[in-house]
Amino acid sequence: MGALAQGTLTLFGAGLVNRVLGFFYRILLAQRLGSQGMGLLGYAFPILHVAITAATAGLPVAVSKIVAERAALNPGRVREVLRTSLRFVLVLSVVATVILFFSLRFLETTVLADPRAIAPLTALLPLLTIVSISSVLRGYFQGLQRMTPSAVGQVIEQVVRIASALWLIDRFQHDGVAAMAAAAAAGMVAGELCGLLVLWVSYLLRKGPAPAPLPVTVPDSTLRELLGQALPISVTRIIGSVTEFLDAAIIPRRLEASGMTRDAATAFFGNLGGMAMPLLFFPTVITAALSQALVPAVSDAWARGDVALVRRRIAQSLYVALIVALPTSAVFIVMGHLLGILFYGQRQVGDLLIPLAFAAPFVYLESGVSAVLRGLGRAALAMTNGLVGSALRLVIVYTLTVLPGFGIRAVILAISVDLFISFWLNYRALCRVTGFAADLRRIVMPPLVAGLALFLSLRFLEDLAMRFGATLWVATLAAIGCGGLIYLLLLLLLGGGRRSFNTL
Repeated sequence: MGALAQGTLTLFGAGLVNRVLGFFYRILLAQRLGSQGMGLLGYAFPILHVAITAATAGLPVAVSKIVAERAALNPGRVREVLRTSLRFVLVLSVVATVILFFSLRFLETTVLADPRAIAPLTALLPLLTIVSISSVLRGYFQGLQRMTPSAVGQVIEQVVRIASALWLIDRFQHDGVAAMAAAAAAGMVAGELCGLLVLWVSYLLRKGPAPAPLPVTVPDSTLRELLGQALPISVTRIIGSVTEFLDAAIIPRRLEASGMTRDAATAFFGNLGGMAMPLLFFPTVITAALSQALVPAVSDAWARGDVALVRRRIAQSLYVALIVALPTSAVFIVMGHLLGILFYGQRQVGDLLIPLAFAAPFVYLESGVSAVLRGLGRAALAMTNGLVGSALRLVIVYTLTVLPGFGIRAVILAISVDLFISFWLNYRALCRVTGFAADLRRIVMPPLVAGLALFLSLRFLEDLAMRFGATLWVATLAAIGCGGLIYLLLLLLLGGGRRSFNTL
């Protein structure tokens, strides 16, 4: 098995366990916190994400890429990359934590759409340093194409997070929704800390009883190389984090301007960010694993001048994304309301999930395309394209939300436009850089035809199960399971199996 496939499968296995645990954790969280509590967390996270992105400065992906290159061409200088990165990111994260701490009062009174969100935001402050160090260590292991430490760390992190958060929420259940949201945030801190410990122990076991001391002076050449790769990535992620932050700041206020109450706007934001979007992004466990493994694999091939292998990796990433995206969209479009009722007890979650499902394929496709661009050292292109999509998203939200007849529809339209534009621009850039031309017959047609068959069969299968007296849960699972078998069989009959994947 090739390094790309092995790394992808390792990350996929851990990611699947992690995502399943996280998915059911979100269901339990939504049941305990309600839409408003999920909304408060949704207001706090974007601010933290901006700070984390600034603190890590895009270094994790840069570390992965440069470690992969040095492992292939100059193994003796691999460890220097980690030492330099850890020292740099530690300083940035501490500074960012201090700045955010002294900005809490301003954020509470001026920025946050609901002042109660300051409680979970305060509880999340320790994550800045923890996540920054963890992300650099993950980048180091991924650059060496050693995915097991990251995989194990993610699973342990999620288990501790769930146990800690649910225990703390129950302890504070009589202190109000803000205190319960802060308790959930504290559980996340405990999980991330355990994940960091796993990564650090893995590093010590790999390199001996203790790591080499951090240098007093940072090697200039290594730092310049890291920053040269990291800054475009950092700007791209800052754009995404700032967009997320502006969503949390602008969407509720524009909805209030359109006639919603503050509580209704907070509940809508909780339904969108805490319920509908996690369902939509659940299948990215596959594409995210592939993307993480793609960066060092593409970087290694590009450094050796193997353009044919790079093009093959592009074709394979698109193919995997479509195999995941098309059946996922079919399930969400046909069964969106049922999934909202079954998982969250709220039909209105389906009102968001169904229209967003039409844009879901671009989420999964863009993940692989942008990863290849980063592996090629063209992160600046992804940054520019992400900026265009984010700008359009914010313009649509701000201008259309308050117009009669738009409201929530404008928010969904803005997200969909952002996802499509970001993917399309990145894909076109990738084609220009590598000369890649997609074989639509082999890459698109098998999953498209099989996905249409799934779409057409789902409602019939569910009605059939209900006629035999099945409960709603059983009927839904039976329809998805039988429909999934139909999808896989058609995919294989149309030549979409492993042999086709290997020969793309």
